[in-house]
Amino acid sequence: MKLGGQPPPANVLWRKHLALLVYLALSPERTRARDHLLGLLWPEKPQQQARHSLNEAVRRLRTSLGPERLMSRGETLTLSDVALTVDALAFQASVAARPGEAAALLRGDFLEGLHLDDAPAFEEWAAREAGGFRARGAAVLVAAGDDALAGGEPGEAEECARRALALDVHGEPGVRLLMRARAVRGDVSGALAAFHDFTARLAADLDEQPSSELAALADRVRSRRWRRGGGVSLAARPEEEMPSPLVGRETEHREAFGIVAEGLRTGPRVLVITGDPGTGRSRLLAECLDRVALEGSGVALATPLESDSDAPWSTLRSLARGGLADAPGVIAADPEALGLLAALVPEWGARARGGGALRGQPDHAEVGGALARVLRAVADERPFALAVDDAHWADGASLAALGAALGELAGTPVVLLLCTLHEVERLPRELVRLRGEVGRRLPGATVRLGPLGDVELRRLVEALAPWAPEPEKQDRLARRLALETGGNPFLAVTLLRGLEEASTLRGDVLHWPPRGGTTESPLPISVPNLVRMAIVARVSTLGEADRQVIRAASVAGLALEPELLAALVERPVAAIEESLTRLERDRLVEFDGRRFVFPARLVAEVVQSECLTPGQRELLRKRAAVELARRSDLESRVLRAEILAQVAPSRGAYEDAVAAAQDALTAGAERSARRSLAAAQRALGDTPSPDPATLEDLRRRSRGGGGRGGDKQNDGAGD
Repeated sequence: MKLGGQPPPANVLWRKHLALLVYLALSPERTRARDHLLGLLWPEKPQQQARHSLNEAVRRLRTSLGPERLMSRGETLTLSDVALTVDALAFQASVAARPGEAAALLRGDFLEGLHLDDAPAFEEWAAREAGGFRARGAAVLVAAGDDALAGGEPGEAEECARRALALDVHGEPGVRLLMRARAVRGDVSGALAAFHDFTARLAADLDEQPSSELAALADRVRSRRWRRGGGVSLAARPEEEMPSPLVGRETEHREAFGIVAEGLRTGPRVLVITGDPGTGRSRLLAECLDRVALEGSGVALATPLESDSDAPWSTLRSLARGGLADAPGVIAADPEALGLLAALVPEWGARARGGGALRGQPDHAEVGGALARVLRAVADERPFALAVDDAHWADGASLAALGAALGELAGTPVVLLLCTLHEVERLPRELVRLRGEVGRRLPGATVRLGPLGDVELRRLVEALAPWAPEPEKQDRLARRLALETGGNPFLAVTLLRGLEEASTLRGDVLHWPPRGGTTESPLPISVPNLVRMAIVARVSTLGEADRQVIRAASVAGLALEPELLAALVERPVAAIEESLTRLERDRLVEFDGRRFVFPARLVAEVVQSECLTPGQRELLRKRAAVELARRSDLESRVLRAEILAQVAPSRGAYEDAVAAAQDALTAGAERSARRSLAAAQRALGDTPSPDPATLEDLRRRSRGGGGRGGDKQNDGAGD
């Protein structure tokens, strides 16, 4: 209690004086009848003595608080609300709309330490109020923790959960929040320990067991299958392998998680995550999917590569292989719809029980309708999320069918998440059309990730540059990060991790700008070079076997096929797979749910240019060309044409590239055609084309599909 911001006089804090003030403050209109107060606070005294005690208490309080604070009206007593602040009332007013503010007001139990042994009615009232405040306090803390978790702050969510459990030791919402927060943070053992402690407490205190929902959450946490990337516990990783801290993305993460949660509760939603390369699109998508799976919903993920955009229905096939075909509810789906989809997605063929086969060329609306019927059956079993990372590489046919399907799923708990570049001119026309329908025909929203600001970069420096603890050095480094990286999170994190590993460069960076210089003075080393050095430094720490694999992978395309890599380094496929797993832990490759890929083209380029001698590059490329010659699929032919144009430019290499371009155009794969034509030009060098008219016609046709690499045709189910 405060009076004018200062501790009140001692007599105000006398037990019954304080009890009288608190009781009036929480009474209707802050008013009570005098007789009611007599029975509440002085029940052991005769009427006349009790009335004297009340009058004396009022007199003393008026002397200390002012004559207008307690007002008598007939046989009632009123506490004035002028300049009166009651934290309990402020808490009640904030509970529903502002749980974070309400949680901040929780500073202990209600009337903690105040007891009136000679006033049992007051004790009963105080106990009821305390119980109510504890229950509301626990609920508010859980709500605040959920909000913190949605903002990407699992540590704060865990603290809220612990406080909620202190108020309600048998409350499942509190332990559920604690388990989720620890699991998201990577502390699987801590999450399971919270469950076991809660289970033991329930059994000992109430002879009860936790609900089946809480037990199911524990099973999901224990299995670790909900986390992308194989469920490796972050808590079990060395410090240097921990992901970079989340800074400057709390609002965007909260909005994204909110859209996804709403869709899984009430009906279909589309979440589009946009941003430039390196802004954290894939991380936000992964964290959304982790939370969806942790809550028990189904997930299917597709991560197309550039070559996939030329293969109609390839993204739909990837979604099927990424979890949709195996979803429990598929078995109850309309057999005709499954039969129709089986013509495009072989994985559904075993579940189709006749009928529904495509007649003629597939139609986007027809496929979308069949997909909607399958998704409705899947969602009847449990809510489901479809996700496409790097959706700008998705094929147009799949995108059109997904948009059509979502439009037919009113009231169905299905969410579609699309992660893509922001610039519309770089997107396939089907994706542009789908994005335009979000928020109109399709419920949902777009979340754009921009560059980090000065404050966020400063926080990033504090987290990743412990070797620069002085505020002045942190300010210098943060300002240079802003200038050199433009706030790009990937570049900023890579630069800081590079400085962590390359200690000899720190002095130059931390002494920028030089004496007499300005913030425009050049950094002693450029960011691209520093990023390259960081990648090279990480490769240099690998074992020889893993270095061989990453070197071979750098010449074998962005999608890393173990069989091709095994041929290049002359090792068993199983050994290659083990190396790829280790390279994933070193953040040099990543698993997208279906295959290993480079996290960025820059990594492959740096490894190829900095970690291989010219002779090693030549040898690996020639081996790759020989191995790829044994394959007939279009992507292998295009990649071989690109390699031959580098290592063996000739008339034969030119003809192979032109043939690949012609077949790509026949399949509607315009981007693959353009890659092949570029390889054909390199294979010729300065030599004139033997058939310039044919070459020009192929170039014209490869540019004739409109949009950024969209499919010119939407028929067929080519691979």
